[in-house]
Amino acid sequence: MSGNNPEDQKLNLSNALRILDNAGREDPRVAGDSPNAQLQSVIDALCDLSIHDGLTGLVNATFFHAVLTREIERSLRTGRTCGLMVLDIDHFKAINDTYGHATGDAVIQAVTAELKSSLRSMDTAARIGGEEFAIILPECAPEDAIHAATRIHSVLNPVTVRLEAGSVDLTASAGLVWTSPNLSVSSTVLLSEADHEMYRAKRTGRGRICYKHADSTMISRQERSALIMLNCEERFHGR
Repeated sequence: MSGNNPEDQKLNLSNALRILDNAGREDPRVAGDSPNAQLQSVIDALCDLSIHDGLTGLVNATFFHAVLTREIERSLRTGRTCGLMVLDIDHFKAINDTYGHATGDAVIQAVTAELKSSLRSMDTAARIGGEEFAIILPECAPEDAIHAATRIHSVLNPVTVRLEAGSVDLTASAGLVWTSPNLSVSSTVLLSEADHEMYRAKRTGRGRICYKHADSTMISRQERSALIMLNCEERFHGR
């Protein structure tokens, strides 16, 4: 919104406020602030809008990939793994078809609220698709990533959403992967691997979380034993 022409500046400001209004954002300017402070508040609001999903307030896919790329690089540098979890609301199309898209949006917001409540301050969650979410779990050993992902998944299974006609219980399918400190991959590839695990959860009954057995070269014997136990518990409980 630069330029020396006052009319151009007014037009740019008007366009910026229109963008914010169309995104459901309030006018960020505060009465009594100086013109420069008001302009800065508009710029800050546009920057915030550029990295966040308008419906959920979570970061958007573009920003998420930038954070994930940074965490992959950190893993290679420090030798500590990072977990990546993907979640998808089960039977969401049926909700949209039955109740309409406004209800579908309300369902996504309800799931988001529960998701946010289960995250650590260091975790990054994004809405990466219509009803699909992804969560970065930084500096988590595989065992810790499984515990964290299981905790998050349990909060969302089920989620009860109140509707005008009653209520609906939702479940979510999830996939979990983690970085390898010895292997450089792109954020797109790692996300695709997590997606694969999530779809495996869909195929095997929904409402559960799937992940691959950890490579024994990446973890200690104690962690390996704990992972084997967790996998046994997962199969027994059908999560």
